[in-house]
Amino acid sequence: MLEFIEQEHIYLYDGVIIPSVSEILGFIFPDKYKDVPKEILKDKADYGTLVHKLCEELDIGKTLEELKQEYKFNYIIEATLKQHLKLREKHNIVPISMEQRVCYKGLYGGTYDLEAYADSELSLIDRKTTAELDKEYLSWQLSFYELAKGKKYDKLYVEWLPKKGLGQFIEIERKSKKELLRVLKEYLDCRNNE
Repeated sequence: MLEFIEQEHIYLYDGVIIPSVSEILGFIFPDKYKDVPKEILKDKADYGTLVHKLCEELDIGKTLEELKQEYKFNYIIEATLKQHLKLREKHNIVPISMEQRVCYKGLYGGTYDLEAYADSELSLIDRKTTAELDKEYLSWQLSFYELAKGKKYDKLYVEWLPKKGLGQFIEIERKSKKELLRVLKEYLDCRNNE
């Protein structure tokens, strides 16, 4: 059984701590955030978390006007949410599940953003609010989620909602199961030798 302890961001499988997809990505991309001060990373993470939450609220049927009354947010977030709504309409995105925790054979866990039909195709979607988009990072991230979900999707996508730009809906290339298992083995071997 998969459990998640939010405060520490720890996944447990049958009571045993297992790595998260984020930890495995940190192994693949060890220097990704090394030059970014911690307070800036925290601010960006808080912003991304808020945008994710508000997009989810819109996806379950709340209106932008309702959200404006319920939450206090600035014009940047409002513009971002309008971009989300435009992309949702343009690509006919119909949510199936959101923020679902998944686990691959008790070896790692993670939480994907959105499973949906997009342009009538079964899709796994991640949301990013970063200034720049790292498609290689996303390829690994979404592919690990797909493997853990145990389901083959028609497409993997990112809904990219940068602060100062137009939102984009971009297809992400999938990593093969062989590549994923190779990296997972390397990560687990390295972790076990520490």
